[in-house]
Amino acid sequence: MGRSLLCSAKPPILGLLLVGTLVSAAEANSRKFYLTDDSFTGGQALTACAKGYHMASLWEIFNVGTLTYDTKLGFTREDGSSGPPSQTAGWVRTGFDSSNNPNAGLGNCLAWTSSAAGDKGTLVQLGDLWGASSVAISPWDPLVRTCDFHNPVWSVSNK
Repeated sequence: MGRSLLCSAKPPILGLLLVGTLVSAAEANSRKFYLTDDSFTGGQALTACAKGYHMASLWEIFNVGTLTYDTKLGFTREDGSSGPPSQTAGWVRTGFDSSNNPNAGLGNCLAWTSSAAGDKGTLVQLGDLWGASSVAISPWDPLVRTCDFHNPVWSVSNK
């Protein structure tokens, strides 16, 4: 009788070990991203990320559910757990030509070479108003600032 209880206990324990291993393996293989703790002007943004990371295009970090937030490198909030912070904007690459356009998604501080007050760059943040109507790039909220502002930078791993 004791033997059958012992045998019936093994599969769940083994299953838990396997699930933990699979979760760890999935996290190890997922691409990482973070928002820098420090702030940079638009002209400094391309050099803001740690070794092994680069300034992210929105399209590299768009689907946060497929990424792992690097809490060791990135800015965190009190209720962030292992996820990215909300309502904290960071410079992000647009995938557009060099531009100082005042529209989010177009302005990129002249391809991140300008820190001039007259040039514009795009930032994004994860929204915190969950009941608000969605925007075209939800869950991200776009912003535009002049390139002389000091802002964090969204970074993504090279692999």
